[in-house]
Amino acid sequence: MAEEELNYVTVKFNSHNLPNDGVIYEDMRSELEMRPPQHSTQEQSGDVEEIYDDVRSKELPCNLPHIFQENVSKLSLHAPVTLVVAALGILCVILMSVIIALSLNLNSVMAEQRRQSVNLTAHMQAKLELLQERALELSTERNQLNWTVGQVLRFDIFPVNDLCPQKVLSLCKPCADNWLQFGSKCYLFVHAVYYADWKTWQDSVDDCKQRNAKLLLIESWKEQEFVSNHTRYYNDDKHGYWMGLSKNEDSDRWNWNDGRNLTLPFWRNENYYYRNRCALTSKSRASQSLNNWSKANCDMKNRFICQTHAFAKPDLP
Repeated sequence: MAEEELNYVTVKFNSHNLPNDGVIYEDMRSELEMRPPQHSTQEQSGDVEEIYDDVRSKELPCNLPHIFQENVSKLSLHAPVTLVVAALGILCVILMSVIIALSLNLNSVMAEQRRQSVNLTAHMQAKLELLQERALELSTERNQLNWTVGQVLRFDIFPVNDLCPQKVLSLCKPCADNWLQFGSKCYLFVHAVYYADWKTWQDSVDDCKQRNAKLLLIESWKEQEFVSNHTRYYNDDKHGYWMGLSKNEDSDRWNWNDGRNLTLPFWRNENYYYRNRCALTSKSRASQSLNNWSKANCDMKNRFICQTHAFAKPDLP
């Protein structure tokens, strides 16, 4: 086989100023030194290749304006597409920026709304607690007022100066001075020393009435015990303290001054005289029994016990 040769081609273009019949020559030189033209033939697969050292191309015109115009036309076709793509890219960036800005603003607004909602809830809760406390105070005041009205109505004449001298409900006393309280009642034990100060049963009733009270009425064993603990023995066993208990001449029954019948008696065992129609409670030296009531003549003079309602403050929530 013939040795492979590397050929270089030199192309020369004629200028526009040259005659139109200008010719483009191609010189082909071998990598080795210029050698005289050589003719060789090689048979391969029945074909014959002829290699020439010198090749002359055919004449080609060089038209630069035409080439430039083609490039310009190609650019003019691609320019709108490029502009549309660029515009779409810019629009996408703008939309993304707007979406991000709106998202951030929405998050900020929602966070502010949550904060305001929490603050509003706390404020409303505090207001609700204050209203509940005020409602409880008003309810207590209403109950106290209703109780006070009920207490006042129990008196025929309410002793304001004795019980509430400062005209303030919270400073009112349950009982006047020198009166003793037991439960819902106040008691005045008139321990008069001299006979001149002792009174008949009717005079005792009138004296208690002037004090806005009534002569003693006993309704329970506890009350009888309280009265017995505060009475004193004086003069003799026949004297004692008048109670608001007397015998009705028409019915021949013992009744309290308020019209109720006697249901819980504490009588002594003693002889009864028909003229003894009023009741006494007294102490005996010989006995400390609670059964210390005795029947006496209503014109007899004795000490006495007055009783009225206590203006006690209610134990309200």
